[in-house]
Amino acid sequence: MLARSLLLLSLLFAACSGPQEASPEPPRGPEESVKPGANDSFLAEDMDVQDYVDRFEGESREIAVERDALLATLGLGVGSRVADVGAGTGLFLVPMAEAVGTGGRVYAVDISPGFLEHLRARVENEGLRQVEVVQCGERSVDLPQASVDAVFVCDVYHHFEYPRSSLESIYSALQPGGLLVVVDFERIPGVSREWLLGHVRADKATFRAEIEAAGFDFQDEVDLPGLTENYVLRFRRP
Repeated sequence: MLARSLLLLSLLFAACSGPQEASPEPPRGPEESVKPGANDSFLAEDMDVQDYVDRFEGESREIAVERDALLATLGLGVGSRVADVGAGTGLFLVPMAEAVGTGGRVYAVDISPGFLEHLRARVENEGLRQVEVVQCGERSVDLPQASVDAVFVCDVYHHFEYPRSSLESIYSALQPGGLLVVVDFERIPGVSREWLLGHVRADKATFRAEIEAAGFDFQDEVDLPGLTENYVLRFRRP
Protein backbone atom coordinates (compact mmCIF):
# COMPACT_ATOMS: atom_id res chain seq x y z
CA MET A 1 0.00 0.00 0.00
CA LEU A 2 2.80 2.39 0.93
CA ALA A 3 4.69 1.58 -2.27
CA ARG A 4 1.57 2.28 -4.33
CA SER A 5 1.04 5.62 -2.60
CA LEU A 6 4.63 6.64 -3.25
CA LEU A 7 4.28 5.67 -6.91
CA LEU A 8 1.13 7.77 -7.27
CA LEU A 9 2.83 10.74 -5.62
CA SER A 10 5.83 10.50 -7.97
CA LEU A 11 3.57 10.34 -11.01
CA LEU A 12 1.57 13.33 -9.78
CA PHE A 13 4.78 15.32 -9.23
CA ALA A 14 6.03 14.49 -12.70
CA ALA A 15 2.73 15.56 -14.29
CA CYS A 16 2.69 18.86 -12.41
CA SER A 17 6.27 19.73 -13.07
CA GLY A 18 5.78 19.63 -16.88
CA PRO A 19 8.47 19.15 -19.52
CA GLN A 20 11.98 20.24 -18.63
CA GLU A 21 13.40 23.00 -20.78
CA ALA A 22 16.81 22.37 -22.30
CA SER A 23 19.58 24.48 -20.88
CA PRO A 24 20.48 27.29 -23.28
CA GLU A 25 23.84 27.04 -25.01
CA PRO A 26 26.42 29.34 -23.53
CA PRO A 27 27.04 32.42 -25.70
CA ARG A 28 30.04 32.21 -28.00
CA GLY A 29 32.75 34.78 -27.60
CA PRO A 30 34.18 36.85 -30.44
CA GLU A 31 35.94 34.72 -33.03
CA GLU A 32 39.69 35.03 -32.99
CA SER A 33 41.76 35.16 -36.16
CA VAL A 34 43.00 31.75 -37.27
CA LYS A 35 45.83 33.34 -39.27
CA PRO A 36 46.55 37.02 -38.54
CA GLY A 37 47.73 38.91 -41.58
CA ALA A 38 46.43 36.31 -44.05
CA ASN A 39 45.34 39.04 -46.46
CA ASP A 40 47.97 41.70 -45.86
CA SER A 41 49.47 41.35 -49.34
CA PHE A 42 46.05 41.91 -50.96
CA LEU A 43 45.31 44.95 -48.80
CA ALA A 44 48.62 46.70 -49.46
CA GLU A 45 48.31 50.07 -51.17
CA ASP A 46 51.21 49.28 -53.51
CA MET A 47 49.83 45.90 -54.62
CA ASP A 48 50.74 45.19 -58.25
CA VAL A 49 47.49 43.87 -59.76
CA GLN A 50 49.11 42.98 -63.07
CA ASP A 51 51.58 40.75 -61.27
CA TYR A 52 48.63 38.80 -59.86
CA VAL A 53 46.95 38.65 -63.28
CA ASP A 54 50.10 37.05 -64.67
CA ARG A 55 50.29 34.60 -61.76
CA PHE A 56 46.60 33.73 -61.39
CA GLU A 57 45.63 33.49 -65.04
CA GLY A 58 48.74 31.93 -66.56
CA GLU A 59 49.03 28.41 -67.91
CA SER A 60 51.27 27.41 -65.00
CA ARG A 61 48.29 27.58 -62.63
CA GLU A 62 46.17 24.46 -62.82
CA ILE A 63 43.08 26.38 -61.70
CA ALA A 64 43.34 28.52 -64.82
CA VAL A 65 43.90 25.52 -67.07
CA GLU A 66 40.91 23.68 -65.56
CA ARG A 67 38.66 26.74 -65.42
CA ASP A 68 35.85 25.28 -67.54
CA ALA A 69 35.79 22.00 -65.61
CA LEU A 70 35.68 23.88 -62.31
CA LEU A 71 32.88 26.11 -63.53
CA ALA A 72 30.88 23.01 -64.49
CA THR A 73 30.86 21.83 -60.85
CA LEU A 74 28.50 24.73 -60.06
CA GLY A 75 25.80 23.54 -62.46
CA LEU A 76 24.92 27.11 -63.47
CA GLY A 77 22.17 27.81 -65.96
CA VAL A 78 20.46 30.79 -67.51
CA GLY A 79 19.03 32.90 -64.72
CA SER A 80 21.24 31.47 -61.96
CA ARG A 81 22.62 33.72 -59.24
CA VAL A 82 26.18 32.98 -58.16
CA ALA A 83 28.78 34.58 -55.91
CA ASP A 84 32.48 34.24 -56.69
CA VAL A 85 33.92 34.88 -53.23
CA GLY A 86 37.51 36.02 -53.57
CA ALA A 87 37.06 36.84 -57.26
CA GLY A 88 40.59 38.27 -57.40
CA THR A 89 41.61 39.19 -60.94
CA GLY A 90 38.34 37.89 -62.40
CA LEU A 91 39.47 34.55 -63.82
CA PHE A 92 35.88 33.26 -63.70
CA LEU A 93 34.17 36.59 -64.41
CA VAL A 94 33.34 36.16 -68.11
CA PRO A 95 32.51 32.42 -68.11
CA MET A 96 30.19 32.87 -65.13
CA ALA A 97 28.48 35.84 -66.81
CA GLU A 98 28.01 33.80 -69.98
CA ALA A 99 26.65 30.82 -68.03
CA VAL A 100 23.94 32.79 -66.19
CA GLY A 101 23.02 35.01 -69.14
CA THR A 102 21.62 38.50 -68.99
CA GLY A 103 18.79 37.34 -66.73
CA GLY A 104 21.13 35.95 -64.10
CA ARG A 105 23.43 37.57 -61.58
CA VAL A 106 27.11 37.23 -60.76
CA TYR A 107 28.47 38.77 -57.57
CA ALA A 108 32.23 39.25 -57.84
CA VAL A 109 33.19 39.51 -54.17
CA ASP A 110 36.60 40.54 -52.87
CA ILE A 111 38.32 42.25 -49.95
CA SER A 112 41.20 43.82 -51.88
CA PRO A 113 40.83 47.44 -53.04
CA GLY A 114 43.22 46.73 -55.91
CA PHE A 115 41.27 43.74 -57.13
CA LEU A 116 37.95 45.57 -56.72
CA GLU A 117 39.13 48.44 -58.89
CA HIS A 118 40.38 45.96 -61.49
CA LEU A 119 37.09 44.02 -61.45
CA ARG A 120 34.98 47.16 -61.84
CA ALA A 121 37.06 48.24 -64.82
CA ARG A 122 36.60 44.82 -66.45
CA VAL A 123 32.85 44.87 -65.88
CA GLU A 124 32.61 48.32 -67.46
CA ASN A 125 34.96 47.65 -70.37
CA GLU A 126 33.47 44.25 -71.22
CA GLY A 127 29.84 45.27 -70.77
CA LEU A 128 29.06 42.64 -68.15
CA ARG A 129 25.78 44.10 -66.94
CA GLN A 130 24.82 40.96 -65.05
CA VAL A 131 27.92 41.28 -62.84
CA GLU A 132 27.95 43.24 -59.59
CA VAL A 133 31.26 43.87 -57.82
CA VAL A 134 30.95 43.62 -54.03
CA GLN A 135 33.48 44.68 -51.41
CA CYS A 136 33.39 42.23 -48.53
CA GLY A 137 34.86 42.42 -45.05
CA GLU A 138 37.16 40.09 -43.17
CA ARG A 139 34.20 38.47 -41.36
CA SER A 140 31.40 38.60 -43.94
CA VAL A 141 30.82 38.27 -47.67
CA ASP A 142 28.31 41.12 -47.33
CA LEU A 143 25.59 39.68 -49.55
CA PRO A 144 21.83 39.90 -48.92
CA GLN A 145 20.05 36.99 -47.30
CA ALA A 146 19.06 34.17 -49.71
CA SER A 147 20.39 36.20 -52.64
CA VAL A 148 22.30 33.43 -54.47
CA ASP A 149 21.86 29.87 -55.67
CA ALA A 150 25.56 29.01 -55.51
CA VAL A 151 28.76 30.25 -53.90
CA PHE A 152 32.19 29.55 -55.36
CA VAL A 153 35.30 29.80 -53.13
CA CYS A 154 38.34 28.97 -55.24
CA ASP A 155 41.80 28.95 -53.62
CA VAL A 156 40.40 31.42 -51.12
CA TYR A 157 39.09 29.48 -48.10
CA HIS A 158 42.58 29.29 -46.57
CA HIS A 159 42.56 33.11 -46.66
CA PHE A 160 39.47 33.31 -44.44
CA GLU A 161 40.91 34.87 -41.30
CA TYR A 162 37.60 34.35 -39.47
CA PRO A 163 36.16 31.21 -41.09
CA ARG A 164 33.28 30.72 -38.66
CA SER A 165 31.94 34.22 -39.27
CA SER A 166 32.58 34.09 -43.01
CA LEU A 167 30.77 30.75 -43.30
CA GLU A 168 27.81 32.09 -41.35
CA SER A 169 27.51 34.94 -43.85
CA ILE A 170 27.76 32.52 -46.80
CA TYR A 171 25.09 30.31 -45.23
CA SER A 172 22.83 33.35 -44.91
CA ALA A 173 23.48 34.48 -48.49
CA LEU A 174 22.57 31.09 -49.95
CA GLN A 175 18.97 30.18 -50.51
CA PRO A 176 17.88 26.88 -48.89
CA GLY A 177 19.25 24.02 -50.97
CA GLY A 178 21.94 26.29 -52.41
CA LEU A 179 25.35 24.96 -53.38
CA LEU A 180 28.74 25.83 -51.90
CA VAL A 181 31.80 24.77 -53.90
CA VAL A 182 35.18 25.03 -52.21
CA VAL A 183 38.40 24.57 -54.14
CA ASP A 184 41.61 24.59 -52.13
CA PHE A 185 45.10 23.18 -51.87
CA GLU A 186 45.95 19.74 -50.59
CA ARG A 187 48.12 20.09 -47.50
CA ILE A 188 49.90 16.81 -46.94
CA PRO A 189 53.24 16.82 -45.11
CA GLY A 190 55.84 14.99 -47.15
CA VAL A 191 53.78 15.32 -50.32
CA SER A 192 52.76 18.96 -50.76
CA ARG A 193 55.29 21.61 -51.71
CA GLU A 194 57.01 23.35 -48.81
CA TRP A 195 55.46 26.66 -49.86
CA LEU A 196 51.98 25.18 -49.57
CA LEU A 197 52.71 23.69 -46.17
CA GLY A 198 53.61 27.15 -44.92
CA HIS A 199 50.89 29.03 -46.80
CA VAL A 200 47.82 26.86 -46.15
CA ARG A 201 46.90 26.58 -42.48
CA ALA A 202 45.13 23.22 -42.44
CA ASP A 203 44.32 20.10 -44.42
CA LYS A 204 41.20 19.09 -46.34
CA ALA A 205 39.63 17.17 -43.45
CA THR A 206 39.93 20.18 -41.14
CA PHE A 207 38.37 22.55 -43.68
CA ARG A 208 35.55 20.12 -44.35
CA ALA A 209 34.85 19.78 -40.63
CA GLU A 210 34.71 23.57 -40.24
CA ILE A 211 32.23 23.91 -43.09
CA GLU A 212 30.00 21.12 -41.78
CA ALA A 213 30.12 22.67 -38.30
CA ALA A 214 28.68 25.83 -39.88
CA GLY A 215 25.57 23.84 -40.86
CA PHE A 216 26.37 22.75 -44.40
CA ASP A 217 25.73 19.21 -45.61
CA PHE A 218 28.65 17.58 -47.42
CA GLN A 219 27.60 16.48 -50.90
CA ASP A 220 30.68 15.09 -52.60
CA GLU A 221 34.29 15.52 -53.64
CA VAL A 222 34.63 16.07 -57.36
CA ASP A 223 37.46 14.24 -59.07
CA LEU A 224 38.97 16.41 -61.80
CA PRO A 225 41.92 14.61 -63.44
CA GLY A 226 43.58 17.91 -64.35
CA LEU A 227 44.01 18.88 -60.69
CA THR A 228 47.10 17.62 -58.89
CA GLU A 229 47.51 20.14 -56.06
CA ASN A 230 43.90 21.15 -55.57
CA TYR A 231 40.69 19.42 -54.49
CA VAL A 232 37.01 20.28 -55.00
CA LEU A 233 34.41 19.84 -52.26
CA ARG A 234 30.70 20.50 -52.68
CA PHE A 235 28.23 21.25 -49.90
CA ARG A 236 24.56 22.13 -49.65
CA ARG A 237 22.73 24.49 -47.38
CA PRO A 238 19.86 22.44 -45.91
